[in-house]
Amino acid sequence: MSNSSLVTAKIISPNKYSPRKYPITRVTIHHMAWVQCTSKKCGESFKSSARQASSNYGIGYDGDIALYVEEKDAAWTSSNYDNDNRAVTIEVANSTGGPNWEISKKSYKALIELVTDICKRNGKTKIIWFGDKAKTLAYKPKEHEMIMTVHRWFSATTCPGPYLYSKMGDIADDVNKKLATGTKEVKEEKSTIINKNDPVDKQIWDFLKSKGLNSYAIAGIMGNLKAESNLRPNNLQNSFERKLGYTDISYTQVVDSGKYTKFATDGAGYGLAQWTYHTRKAALLEFAKSRKKSIADLETQLQFLWKEMQNYTGMMNVLRDAHDVLTASNVFLFSFERPADQGESVQTKRANFGKEFYAKFVNSKTPEKMYEIQVGAFRSESNAKKRVDYLVKLGIKSAYVFIDNSNMYKVRTMPVKTEGEADRLLAKLKNAGFDDAYII
Repeated sequence: MSNSSLVTAKIISPNKYSPRKYPITRVTIHHMAWVQCTSKKCGESFKSSARQASSNYGIGYDGDIALYVEEKDAAWTSSNYDNDNRAVTIEVANSTGGPNWEISKKSYKALIELVTDICKRNGKTKIIWFGDKAKTLAYKPKEHEMIMTVHRWFSATTCPGPYLYSKMGDIADDVNKKLATGTKEVKEEKSTIINKNDPVDKQIWDFLKSKGLNSYAIAGIMGNLKAESNLRPNNLQNSFERKLGYTDISYTQVVDSGKYTKFATDGAGYGLAQWTYHTRKAALLEFAKSRKKSIADLETQLQFLWKEMQNYTGMMNVLRDAHDVLTASNVFLFSFERPADQGESVQTKRANFGKEFYAKFVNSKTPEKMYEIQVGAFRSESNAKKRVDYLVKLGIKSAYVFIDNSNMYKVRTMPVKTEGEADRLLAKLKNAGFDDAYII
């Protein structure tokens, strides 16, 4: 079993199972939770047997790659014996801190190259990201398939961080594109977990789930999309059907054919999100053309929707850590959709739609429950940031600033999965003098 030739340093860790118990069928990408860390620095930390942790590879913020545990051995990375013995694990340095824990372009490029190399050397021609723990762990990969897993499925952690987790589908797409280059299997479209035989609402749910959003966030988004278009990607704004003389179908046909040239400027809402503004409609049309798809193609609109959503950083922060449907629904309403009427009745209607989707797709016996600590609320952003800086000095590096709908700057810790963890963190904060801290 070989190792990657992409490495520039070997810092072998004693923390491993040697040899690994199972053949390599998985790749698990982690984040270091260290900003601007080099691959060598991470490797040095794994050299100590007292650390009780390691990974097969590490990628620094500058894209440099190091080997810590040879692929013939299993690293101690995922808090799960079975996963570590099946996976090649990769630690990636962060370019920013919490709550997003982003990585640099150089790190991302190196990650794609490394995962591609791992697949090729292990005889894999396809890598798969399902975005669902139960489905992934129950799946038996074919001989040519590699599966992607994440640390958070096996331990109470946010690893690989919101940013990298949201990129898992893109990573699989980019690696598969490289694996297919020069073969007869090159496809025009990127792979997706959407099953086009499923109902539209299930396809939308699965797509957003694959991007790393939790069920509250997905339900909040879908409640808004139902209010806008009833989840119909070819929906032409009703008031414009008579004005323009087209139905949903005929309007789509003339736009796709190029016979109708005023799509971007006619002021009519169109599609899942009822895109209306001329620059956004023009971008949607160009995106559909680049994919050689109809403007009404569901997956095309979902990919475009997700691409647009990344421009709303504050909204994405709220969605990634949403704890209820109403909050998720309102932040999408206020930030992304922004209809003329954003009153209480509109908020209630959209949130109720979202709750219907939540009830439909989430098993009530296994509700998603997370805990985080609020450590102060401020009118001033600078005061909130000072509180975060102070918490970091105390060793609580997961603190971040959350902006609510009333423009209050609230300081919170990243969510944990168990009440016991939350209680221990709260006790630490209370002992440090934060009497106003409480569990959400």
